Amino acid sequence: MATKHKKAKSTADLLDRIVELEETLRAIRMGEVDAVVVKSGEADQVFTLQGAEHPYRLLVETIDEGAATLSDDGTVLYSNTSFASIFGAPLEKFIGAPLQNFVAGEDLAALQALIRSGSHGSVRGEIRLTATDGRRRTVRLTLSPSRQLGTETICAVATELTELVETNEALRVTESSLRQLSGRLLQLQDEERRRIARDLHDITGQEIAILSMSLDRLSRLMDTGKAEAKETLDDSRNMVRKMAEEIRTLSYLLHPPLLDESGLNSAVRWYAEGFQRRSSIQVNVIDAPGLGRLPVEVETALFRVVQESLTNVHRYSGSPDAEIRIFAADGQVRLEVVDHGTGIAKVPRTAVDGVASLGVGIPGMRERLRQLGGQLEVEFGRTGTRVTATVPYKAAESEFKRYMSPSLSAVEVNAPETEAVAADSSLPTRRRILIADDHEVMRRGVRGLIESNGEWAVCGEAVEGREAVQMSKQLHPDLVILDINMPGLTGLEAAQQIRMDNPSARILFFSVHESPQTVREVVSVGGQGYVAKSRAGHDLVDAVRAVLEGKTFFPTYSTAMSA
Repeated sequence: MATKHKKAKSTADLLDRIVELEETLRAIRMGEVDAVVVKSGEADQVFTLQGAEHPYRLLVETIDEGAATLSDDGTVLYSNTSFASIFGAPLEKFIGAPLQNFVAGEDLAALQALIRSGSHGSVRGEIRLTATDGRRRTVRLTLSPSRQLGTETICAVATELTELVETNEALRVTESSLRQLSGRLLQLQDEERRRIARDLHDITGQEIAILSMSLDRLSRLMDTGKAEAKETLDDSRNMVRKMAEEIRTLSYLLHPPLLDESGLNSAVRWYAEGFQRRSSIQVNVIDAPGLGRLPVEVETALFRVVQESLTNVHRYSGSPDAEIRIFAADGQVRLEVVDHGTGIAKVPRTAVDGVASLGVGIPGMRERLRQLGGQLEVEFGRTGTRVTATVPYKAAESEFKRYMSPSLSAVEVNAPETEAVAADSSLPTRRRILIADDHEVMRRGVRGLIESNGEWAVCGEAVEGREAVQMSKQLHPDLVILDINMPGLTGLEAAQQIRMDNPSARILFFSVHESPQTVREVVSVGGQGYVAKSRAGHDLVDAVRAVLEGKTFFPTYSTAMSA
């Protein structure tokens, strides 16, 4: 009887076991089991069930996120390819191994703490991994407990954060650099304003005071008729010229007028000539022929690169010479400043790449160009330094197309009442002169000098370049006197348009600008003469007479004309 009862119990146990096995087999077939752990005397063995496919497996295998199932001690029971790749291991060696084997250093302790916490509840944390190339990578792990068929497991999701962390760090550094640069710019702005105020007060202000005293003395001497009156008058005139030169120099250093009037090539040549005189460093300029005009912001940025680079050459390189090259190729304008010294290479790196001793310096130049889609490269070497600036370039319209616009023909000539002299019957015997200058006081002074000579008459006055072109067409003057720096068209641009309409037009330039490069620009547009405003009382009448007689007038710049 006992034997029969025992057999019945064994049969029942066997049936229960069969049911359990059938349930296990069903689960395997349905894809509800990913791996089987087989207990053995030496070590547990993990068998992944490759045939237990389920629609979700396709999703898990193809996502970029890493997904895995871990035992409570960290053994990898299942992993998709992304999870294994994040930890830098092949899938066949990854499954069945402890996850801790793929983490080292202080991050191992962090991983173990995450696994312990993940067996009890959801937890998230970050660990650092070292790639085979030595690069440090950041991974976020999200762990949560799971219970299937009575087995305690941990579901793990790994997210690669390396690129995001590096981008955030780069943004943080960039933001910090921009804040430093902005602060430095504001500081430099204040320093520059103080310096200009100090120079105007200590230099120009004092000289004006001296001039005032000299003129007071001259007034008293004129009453007494003493012979030293002429000497005092000459001293006063020389002081005025010196003051004008100093004010002009301050203005040019802040923003050179040739940059607006003639473009980058001309402004760079002018600056190089002045720099060479001031520093005794020989500067050779190789510019791009036919480059034409660029957008104002591009010309300004490249000119500032020249200024800053030559300043660094003077301060740090010890080079006896430098070279500036400007050329356009492959849709870019490229500017290079090269020296042959060694000084700047000895400057501490923080002073070059940061915002220290070079002022705004290289970071400032780089930021200017970056805003225009360009870039700045600086190469330091034992034989010198090369600064290269590149900016995207679109071929400009021809010069005359740029000067002409539909609005030109619509310019209304609002001639002042004094310009009606063209209709006076007494004028045909007198040579007719058109004056173009945007300063009324200067136009009045020029008119006075001209009309003091009975041979000439002012037939019109223009206050900007386009108006000068239109009035020249209407009035057909014998001579046009043009200021260089005027609104609308500059004097140089207006001269080209006037000569295109009338190739025989006689043009005399009258300007505050005094430099050989300015005279070269005047000659290049067909000007027959040039008078500096500071020498108007001495030269203007002689210049008008010479140009009207078909001669040229460049009394102090003959070398510039032949350059």
